[in-house]
Amino acid sequence: MDAVLKQCILSGVAYHHSGLTQDERKCVEAAFMEGLIYVVCATSTLAAGVNLPVRRVIIKAPMVGRERLGKAQYLQMAGRAGRAGFDTKGDCITIIKAGEEERWFREMLKSDIPRCMSSLSSEESMGSFILDCVVLKLAENIEEIMTAVRYSLFYAQESPENIRKLVESSVKRLEEHYFITIEPLEQDVASEPSAQASSIPRVPGKISPSDLGNAVFNAGFDPDEATRLHADLVSSLNQGVIFASHFHLLFIITPYEQVCNINWDLFLLMYNALPSSERKLLAECGLEEKFILEAIITRVDLTAGTPRMRLYIALMLQKIWNHEPMYTVAERFGVEKGWLQATLQSSISQAASIAKFSEKITTMWPLRKLLPELVQRLSEAAQPELLPLMTVDGIKKARAAILFKAGYKTVGMIARANPLKLVQELGTIRMAQANSIIASARMVLRDQVDEKMEELDVWGVATDSFNYF
Repeated sequence: MDAVLKQCILSGVAYHHSGLTQDERKCVEAAFMEGLIYVVCATSTLAAGVNLPVRRVIIKAPMVGRERLGKAQYLQMAGRAGRAGFDTKGDCITIIKAGEEERWFREMLKSDIPRCMSSLSSEESMGSFILDCVVLKLAENIEEIMTAVRYSLFYAQESPENIRKLVESSVKRLEEHYFITIEPLEQDVASEPSAQASSIPRVPGKISPSDLGNAVFNAGFDPDEATRLHADLVSSLNQGVIFASHFHLLFIITPYEQVCNINWDLFLLMYNALPSSERKLLAECGLEEKFILEAIITRVDLTAGTPRMRLYIALMLQKIWNHEPMYTVAERFGVEKGWLQATLQSSISQAASIAKFSEKITTMWPLRKLLPELVQRLSEAAQPELLPLMTVDGIKKARAAILFKAGYKTVGMIARANPLKLVQELGTIRMAQANSIIASARMVLRDQVDEKMEELDVWGVATDSFNYF
């Protein structure tokens, strides 16, 4: 745990924001619920999103970032105080400045709560909904899609004419991007083309998902996101996967939505440390060394999803891949531990989704073969505290997590464990397996001790008095 946060908790107060790791946030939330912490200074995310009942909410300023506090946001934050079933009363104090800020704040309190609007109002979201219906065989034509939309909130908020126009334009958009195929109606095929017939809009017949559409559904991607991802994956595979290291694969799975400040000097140093084969490949993608040199001079700000931003984040993932402690990587790159942890988890999810995506696209068989192992390795890197325990024969990730939670945090603790207690902790092993695990742990520990003894001998330190076993 962060030293400052640890000292705060011991003093009965704490802070909570997205920069904390998941374990730190869980610790703060649990300690506050148990009454060990009396005050939590938090961002609006905690105040509005987590079920954390309190006696008093103090809003330092009626702002969320640079935006003014809305009526729904205010009621959500104020609703933390005096929750039914947890407390009998609660207070909410908002600190505001006299004058203009006070006037608009009072007007906000009198205003109506914003309407809950359906998310199907755009072509992007409607297209995703239609693709789901088509792949699941809930709808095969426009009329059946309209029937499905009738069960949504959008149907209660919009006229049937406007809904039909949006559905038809969304279907056309899906067809243009090759997510679906449309079979023309029989009368359209039989009829001769004419000037009068061409002026009549074609009514689509049976709608079927394409291989790309099935892949998008299988991976859980949004169609718009999948279009960009598919183009990037095809480009990467056409240029060739570099097997000198796992860095190229890490770059492929780096999520698009993550963004951070860039240390350009460090960026250049890390870029030049890559093998020449990988630098050559990145140069073909437009990621040349000269761009980094120009950025060092101009100090340009990068946005989420750009190849340069993804490359910088992939360099962080490479360090984690090499089992460097997360706090060390975060400190070196100047990012929050919590952000880096969230980025790692997002990368693992992205890799798993791309693996599912490639199952339906025959040309992407290399990713189908390579990514499952990558997901497993990254998942292990996300929990570095379990890695030492997994060096013991018979202990994989699931058992390592159980043992770590039970207090067996080192190989030495497993080596000195009671076999009967180990059986009770794991629950799914026999006494013979427990003895085998303990024997393996002792062997691993003995090898580690022997290695240290050799180092001491090289340094000229007497080792006669050392007798661990």
